[in-house]
Amino acid sequence: MTADHSSANDRERTTASPWPVLIAVGLVLSEVGIVVDLFPIAVGGLVLFAASVAGILAESSHVSSPWPLVIGFGVLFVAAGSALYALGTGAVAVPVADGLVGLASRGLAIAVAGVVIVVGSAILRSRSRIH
Repeated sequence: MTADHSSANDRERTTASPWPVLIAVGLVLSEVGIVVDLFPIAVGGLVLFAASVAGILAESSHVSSPWPLVIGFGVLFVAAGSALYALGTGAVAVPVADGLVGLASRGLAIAVAGVVIVVGSAILRSRSRIH
């Protein structure tokens, strides 16, 4: 007769979380999209990044609901993107930003990602309350 030396934790195998991979992919896509100035890649990467960060925090019970965090990311992206857009178009003059190029299109991508995040999370949140 053989003895069972495994613990309860060994018997209850948990599956790996997909969130870390999605966070990394979202971060990479957003960086590539912003740096290379590829609008749809930047927007998609930022949306994936924000949703994945909220997802991992909700899954690990650090937040009770991911929706306020996702909306917060969206608002932050709209604010940061709008600031970059204003700098890029010359609406706000800052001497340090004079030599920088492409701020307007990159800022627009970040702001649009923020709007997509806020609108998308509001729609999904309202749908989850209905069902």
